[in-house]
Amino acid sequence: MSLHAHFQEALQVQEPAAGHAPGSVSPHTSGAIPFSRPASPGIMHDQLAFVGLGSIGHWAALNLARRLEEEGKPSLIVWNRGAEGLELFKALADKDSITYRVAESLDDVAQKADIILASLGSDRASEEVFGALFAAHEKRKDGSKSTIFVDMSTVGPATADKLERACSAKPNRHFLCAPVFGPPPFAKDATLVMAIAGQYHAKKRVSHALCPAVVRKVMDLGSDVERAAKFKLTGNAMVLGCIELLAETTTLADQSGVGAEKLYELIQEFFPAPSFIGYGKKILADNFKTDEGFTLAGGIKDASHIRKLGEDCSVPLPIVDIAHQHLITARATGGADLDWSSLVAGQRIAAGLPPFKRHVRLERYED
Repeated sequence: MSLHAHFQEALQVQEPAAGHAPGSVSPHTSGAIPFSRPASPGIMHDQLAFVGLGSIGHWAALNLARRLEEEGKPSLIVWNRGAEGLELFKALADKDSITYRVAESLDDVAQKADIILASLGSDRASEEVFGALFAAHEKRKDGSKSTIFVDMSTVGPATADKLERACSAKPNRHFLCAPVFGPPPFAKDATLVMAIAGQYHAKKRVSHALCPAVVRKVMDLGSDVERAAKFKLTGNAMVLGCIELLAETTTLADQSGVGAEKLYELIQEFFPAPSFIGYGKKILADNFKTDEGFTLAGGIKDASHIRKLGEDCSVPLPIVDIAHQHLITARATGGADLDWSSLVAGQRIAAGLPPFKRHVRLERYED
């Protein structure tokens, strides 16, 4: 989601326009790629691989595999550390008769793929997975051929820089930081937005491989991979700020006797932004399942990165600081796997209210 997960995360899924399947070319994809199309022979024969089949990754990989098959290109190679994500992907792909190949190991991925995409849950996972891929790539027999490594995860700028340096230590390798904005439903419908940074020609190849198959728009952040990571964190800070504001105002509405239901009605009429509508609905219903969202654990990770970025840039972020505290309180009260909009629990506790309107693991505190 990003979280995986992330910018405008609570936006409800919209049905694709009539006649347009997920990832299909539509009027909305016009101008969505800020690069000219690369030479046809190269892009036609690129072998793509997808690593990390989590809540975002399995949908992204499924859409990519479908598009590759439709265009007569080499079948997608997939790999996942855990069996659950892989089995879910296989079930969905087999249901639609989509061809793919499961890699035996990361070594297998590094030896076969020209473009390796990864959607992972933490900086540590990115460092471990890409470290293994870089090491395996050094043993590749056709080492003179260019290989592109793409991290679609939300990571800190320092992690992106570290991975880029490790990648470029050997010739004919390029690393791109390309985090995506959007929740799992956006990944399912191929309406994610991607920010991409790194070597120009590598960005061109990857952008045309993924848009519109996986993402609806690509935003170019230049050659510095840290810039894309910073951009993703800044976007996530906006979403986190929206959730914190909702937490405070819905709690105030309940405590003052106005009622959160009336406040939500006002939001629908006067502040119909996707994050306000989606997260407001979750908070109002106390529906903090993460099937189509972003977890508290992921939110705390991102909030920590955002606060570090603010400190490094000498920019105070008081809203993010408070939201971070509420995320931690919500985790202590309800568990790390709740949707990050459950940070409202921290605000409710501070106001003398029960953290959740319905029981969410509170039994452990009861006699």
